[in-house]
This record gives sequence, structure tokens and C-alpha cells, in this order.
Amino acid sequence: MDGVKTVDDLLEAKGVTDEETEQFHDIIEECRLREARIREASDAARQNILDLSEALSMIIGTFALVSKSVDALHDEVEQLQLRMMPEEEFYRE
Repeated sequence: MDGVKTVDDLLEAKGVTDEETEQFHDIIEECRLREARIREASDAARQNILDLSEALSMIIGTFALVSKSVDALHDEVEQLQLRMMPEEEFYRE
């Protein structure tokens, strides 16, 4: 059954006769319809995963940028605190 991926592949692999195909026509058509729906859902899921991956990459990039900005801001605040500190609070030997 390797290589059987569709309803038609299965029918061919099992050697279903024309008479059997006619007898189970409704079931076979329903399977083909479901197969098409599954294919559409799989394609949509694949695209959604790609979109989600792209969005997550953007979020990670934004987090990195924010982290860098916060680090720079922290350094600036430290320098500002030192400049605003009264002279007598500095330790001198």
C-alpha cells in the first residue's frame, strides 16, 4: 500500500472492478469529496503555520530590539543618576 495517497490510487491498488465502482459510487464520491476537503484544510494549515512562523519571527525581532533599547535606557539612567548625585555623596580616598 506504499504510494497510495488518493482514493483513485486505492481503487487502482485494490483492483476494484467497474461493477464494484458502480455499486459503491456514492461512497467513492463521498471519499473523493472528503479527500478534497482534507487537501484544502492541509493547505490552509500549512499556510497558517508559515504565517505564524513569520509573525513569531517578527515578535522575536521586536523583543530583541526592545531589550537592546531597555539596556541602553538603563545605562542612560545610571549616568543621569550619577550626574544628579550631590558631590558630597561620592566616595573619595
